Amino acid sequence: MSEEKIIKHTHQAVHIVEDKSRSWRHKIKEFAEEIIIIIVAVSITLAFHNWNDWRSERKIEKAFLAGTSDDLKKSAIDLEAGVRDLNDAAKYYDKVWEMIKTKKFDAGYIDSNSYQLITTSYFVFDNDRFEGFKSSGYLRLIENQALLKNITTLFTLEIPFQEHADDMIYSDRRRIFYETIGVKAPMDTNKIIHVSKIINDPAVQYQVVFYGNYMHERARQKKELAEHMRKVASEIDKELKD
Repeated sequence: MSEEKIIKHTHQAVHIVEDKSRSWRHKIKEFAEEIIIIIVAVSITLAFHNWNDWRSERKIEKAFLAGTSDDLKKSAIDLEAGVRDLNDAAKYYDKVWEMIKTKKFDAGYIDSNSYQLITTSYFVFDNDRFEGFKSSGYLRLIENQALLKNITTLFTLEIPFQEHADDMIYSDRRRIFYETIGVKAPMDTNKIIHVSKIINDPAVQYQVVFYGNYMHERARQKKELAEHMRKVASEIDKELKD
């Protein structure tokens, strides 16, 4: 029932009460009928508005979840590409360390691949979709509480941790490289740094061991994050189908 008709029935109820030509028995009966009509009409109107609001909120929720699923799947692919890069760097560290242990050096390999000592594989995630959804107060729209917890943990803890870890490790790694290798190892006209010339320096050997281990650790962490992203994306896809 439209708002105009509700107002009309309200006026009619008032008119019944004020009508002195009718008996109180008729007034009470007709007034009660008008009130019932008004209550039913208001209830239907509220239910319709609530249903419209619910449907609108479900559209907002589904749009967020669908977009988030796509974001996570794409980021998982990026992470796996980063893992491959980290594995290449880790292999270089491992091979150079094996040479140091056995004292059997391949200067050509050490020097031609010395760029691995400063390669980076930053993980960068666009968090705007989640932050916009959260700041709008829409997290409450996700009815699946287990899914909400998984998404929130991923976006507020796991992803920021991995981004911070990359910032920390690569900035420290570059700084130490410049201090222990960059200012000591000769560079030829082809811009190849001859690390083999200073490979017996304890500071260089420590860097090979420490960051070699760290490359393996970062690769493992990024692989696990990629797997978790795919798992959450799969949970989202299942929620969207239900």
